[in-house]
Amino acid sequence: MTGAASGWNRFGGVSRPVAAAVLALLALVMLWGATGGVGRDHLRTAAPTSARFDGLVGDHALYARIVQRIDAGESYYAAAAAEHRAGNYPLRPFVTVRLPTLAYILAALGERNMMLALLLIGGAAILFWYRRMRTEAGLPRYAAVGALFVAANLTQLAAREWLYIHEVAAGVLLALALALHRPARPWVTMALVAAALAIRETVLPVAMLFGLFALIDRDWRAAAGWMAVGLAFAGGLAAHIAALAAVTSPADAASQGWHGQGGWIAYLSFVQASSLLRFFAGWTGALLVPLALLGWAAWRSRLGLAVLVVQLLYAALLMLFARPANFYWAMLVTPTLFIGLAFAPAALAALARSLWRPALTVAPAA
Repeated sequence: MTGAASGWNRFGGVSRPVAAAVLALLALVMLWGATGGVGRDHLRTAAPTSARFDGLVGDHALYARIVQRIDAGESYYAAAAAEHRAGNYPLRPFVTVRLPTLAYILAALGERNMMLALLLIGGAAILFWYRRMRTEAGLPRYAAVGALFVAANLTQLAAREWLYIHEVAAGVLLALALALHRPARPWVTMALVAAALAIRETVLPVAMLFGLFALIDRDWRAAAGWMAVGLAFAGGLAAHIAALAAVTSPADAASQGWHGQGGWIAYLSFVQASSLLRFFAGWTGALLVPLALLGWAAWRSRLGLAVLVVQLLYAALLMLFARPANFYWAMLVTPTLFIGLAFAPAALAALARSLWRPALTVAPAA
């Protein structure tokens, strides 16, 4: 590996104990996943609901019915409360009801135009990831293959039922936002993250992370911008809570909570169900997901660190809180997760060289 190529690789030149520890951890989590029944026991337990509409079932049908009622002139919160009750969905606490943004956009655009809009955003994400991987200083040219992994994991954009799932729209916006992230020019990324946050409140950790980076960099203008995003979100969330309280009562069903605690195997299962890996056996995800995370850990850059932190943060959230029915939460991060596979071969090679590098010997004194 050339000096320029090794500069981007965080694992180039690490000590033998570090290389051994990283490879041992990688082997452990791969073995754990391959023998843990990925997908077998962590998805089929999702209980079906009574929601049915126009060929859609479950959450897809719930949100499609809400959009239909808005299109007919009903207010979002009245429609959401009625459909949640009809489909035996909880209405308490407030996080059980999605923010109204996506529903209003769908009602305004219709399914066809919404699909076209998401496909255009997804196409832009693929294009800008390709350009980023081709032009980033020090990266090998083959890194641009990472854009193919983005494309492969945005296939749900062409499926009608996924138009109604908030994580899909928010996930494609995040994929584009991360591709365009540059500390010196944060405004486009800020606008895209804010748009994703308006659709799904679980995007908040990403906004907080970029705000933290701005503070670390002492970029007070960017920090103020991220603060403004946070304040706008807080105001919108307060309005959401108040509007929902006006149409619900203590008699409405409450959520069973978010304490899935499915751990590593559940996380792998959710990623598999939310990505192209759904067409393959569970062991493929058990091997590829750790490699993708290793690849992100190898890229020595602000963007590499940002994506790695985002991936690990949402992995922890999925492992601790997501129930089987919440598997599509992973769609927030699967579009960018597998880009890490483009860096994994060089990361493995660097670790292997460090592990097998002959120990330095000290010449005996004369």
